[in-house]
Amino acid sequence: MRSYLRLSFRPLPKELLEAEKKEGAQFIFAAFPHGCGSEFRILMEGILQHVLPNVHHRLRALSATVLFRIPVVREIAMWTGCVDASRKTAERNLDKGNSLVVLPGGEAEQLMTEYGKEKVYLKKRKGFVKLAMRKRCPIVPMYVFGSSDLFHTSKFLYGHRYWLMKTCGICIPFCQGMFGSPVLPLPKKLTIVFGSPLEFEMEGHSPTDEELDAAHDKFTKALITLFDQHKASCGYGERELVIS
Repeated sequence: MRSYLRLSFRPLPKELLEAEKKEGAQFIFAAFPHGCGSEFRILMEGILQHVLPNVHHRLRALSATVLFRIPVVREIAMWTGCVDASRKTAERNLDKGNSLVVLPGGEAEQLMTEYGKEKVYLKKRKGFVKLAMRKRCPIVPMYVFGSSDLFHTSKFLYGHRYWLMKTCGICIPFCQGMFGSPVLPLPKKLTIVFGSPLEFEMEGHSPTDEELDAAHDKFTKALITLFDQHKASCGYGERELVIS
């Protein structure tokens, strides 16, 4: 599957390269967009040691709680380094010195995925920033070009599916890949790019609303800059990043 989707990483920025080499290096990698199935998250396993050699063995990915209740899916999630996306689990892993991969857009972003468009759900997602501030852990913005184009998507019964997601925590994307399959993606190239680590100013042990808003705004601008810097070279020069 990795060769089928031609997954590749762009060279890391100098700031991240230098920070990653330090003893005890720790980051929260905030990845966008989720896509219909976040295939890139699983495909990164096995090659991250070449990209992040110092932290890859202490890297955990936060995944939706519902995944750990589904047989087989639960085993795959645990095998690929996933942990429950609860706040306590995230804090416990950071306290252990682990780094995290988070998909802040979550199920809302998964549901709003639209073929041919770059859409992320971020305006109301501040929890990952607050976590980073409380644990004094840098955030690294991360964008996956091609993730939105792995399936043709449909808005059919969107309102009902959104209600189901909000009420029951179950996301049901209507999508079609190769041969109309909802699980076999289209053969689109995936390219992952990283930004520089972001650190945020804060007084006290937990950020005030103003400090959190300023940090969230800083991250949002960094993500937009990252997207704009790489979109042309990754084959998406005509697209604009839409933030909801």
